[in-house]
Amino acid sequence: MGSKKNTASKNRGGNTTKNIKKAPPVEKNIETAEKQNLLEMIVTNTICILLFVAFGFVAITGFFSSAVIDPNQYINEVIIFQVDNIVLNLFFTVLFALFVFKMKKHYDFFARVNMRVMEVVLTAFTAVLGFIWIFSVTSIPAADSYNLYETASLASKGIYTPFINGSQFYNSAYYNGYSYFNFYPFQLGYVFLSELVYRVFGSTTAIPMQVINVICVSLAYLGIAKITKLLFMRKSVEFISIIMLACCVQPILFCTFTYGNIIGMCCAIWASFFLIRYFKTEEYINLLPCGVLLVVSAVAKYNNLIYLIAFVILLIVHTVKRKKWQSIAFALALCLAVVGSGKLIIMSYESRANVKLDQGISQTLYLDMGINDSYMAPGWYNAIPVNLYKSNNFNMDAANAQASADIKARLGYFAKNPGKAAEFFGGKIISQWNETTFESIWVSKVKGHYEEINGIGKAVYEGSLGQFIELYCGFYMQIMYILFVIGIILLLRRKSIAIEFTVLLLAILGGFGYHTLFEGKSQYILTYVILLIPYCAYALNSITDMKFEKIRKIIGNLKSIPNNHKAKRKT
Repeated sequence: MGSKKNTASKNRGGNTTKNIKKAPPVEKNIETAEKQNLLEMIVTNTICILLFVAFGFVAITGFFSSAVIDPNQYINEVIIFQVDNIVLNLFFTVLFALFVFKMKKHYDFFARVNMRVMEVVLTAFTAVLGFIWIFSVTSIPAADSYNLYETASLASKGIYTPFINGSQFYNSAYYNGYSYFNFYPFQLGYVFLSELVYRVFGSTTAIPMQVINVICVSLAYLGIAKITKLLFMRKSVEFISIIMLACCVQPILFCTFTYGNIIGMCCAIWASFFLIRYFKTEEYINLLPCGVLLVVSAVAKYNNLIYLIAFVILLIVHTVKRKKWQSIAFALALCLAVVGSGKLIIMSYESRANVKLDQGISQTLYLDMGINDSYMAPGWYNAIPVNLYKSNNFNMDAANAQASADIKARLGYFAKNPGKAAEFFGGKIISQWNETTFESIWVSKVKGHYEEINGIGKAVYEGSLGQFIELYCGFYMQIMYILFVIGIILLLRRKSIAIEFTVLLLAILGGFGYHTLFEGKSQYILTYVILLIPYCAYALNSITDMKFEKIRKIIGNLKSIPNNHKAKRKT
């Protein structure tokens, strides 16, 4: 009676089973991804093939030429193309390859590194660099970013004059006295986020939003490191990813730009993290932060609807593959939440300012701009959308009709002149992806400053440090593009590619396609650059893992040739 016995639980059939803890599900990595269905195979392979073609072009052209901001027309953002020193590019590429293979001897070091410590160090490192930079140059917003700063600053004090036609606001003459938000109502998402910050921290300067940018860049880098770990589940790949992130300086320098790019990038990356985790674990709890973060991302930067489209496509694929109807329900809810939140913010400001805003410039007008020339570079900003909208008295139907006719005529010209089409779109792609600073220095250098620029700022703007950064960015992106293409090839060599591996890839492809057709600028490309890093890290790790038996055999045969000649002479 007093002795303790193991008890057993009975099932309905009368059998007894011991209480055994259920083993946790094994997460899939790149080697253990399960067999695909037909739709998943078509989608994932199509994404990879298109990216291989696109970035193969970028990598090859970037090896021979580059795009830079014309120093003689620097303030006007004019892009010129220059031929690179191929010998120098080859030298640095070979030097990098030798460094990688030298480090291969110390490869076991990766297994002993504490990745959590590395992640904390990465986050702190990027934050420190970012704070040093923004307080070194104390950049004042200009152009569109000043319109948004002025509106958010005044709204935080209950003043809504920038919404009223005929009132005085920044650059009102350019818009014929009409409110800036009659042209760009979607910008009110970033205004709303800025207003919240200015209500808490004050609005005498735009520095609070620059501080938010620095925090967001640090968190975005951490998010990429976490995604790398989640996808490839190898310490060595995450280690390489963290090193590559720490070496990526352009987003850090871009923190001076008070616009929605950085906040939107950060939230989109973390939304991608939770979607990837949902695909891997099928735990629905991940969908809630995914949805919230994607809403904030699209509110901050309207172009991040690219992520929404990517997520919806992959959720549909997941629904077909797993018969998880909750995935398609989430996709519909995501569309309603993302689109609806933007409209609610616009309605809120209309109510507070007691105005009715026009629907704004449409994507048809942006397409008209994107396939036409600009004084900056092919398909970069020109006045076509604003002029069409104003000349048609803010009648969007009439403006769209005129833009559609222009687009039809322009595409007809390209069809008759394929050489001109290749020259235009090739130049547009190079001007964006191979301008490797991505205007991260330009966005603050051409503007005013709240305080006198200190030594670091002067060294970047006028000294040798700035020249070094430009050269460094060119080499860094050259290596990145090559590694990314290799990473895509390695994915295509796999028998199956699970959809979670293409979440970031589809966003990259969407950004590439959108900015090839619609308005282009190298600064728009910046937010997609760090999305390449997990696949670059995977490629670099795979290269160092390779045995290169055939190459060693060839080298061994070449080394034996002199010995064979000596042996023949002796005989």
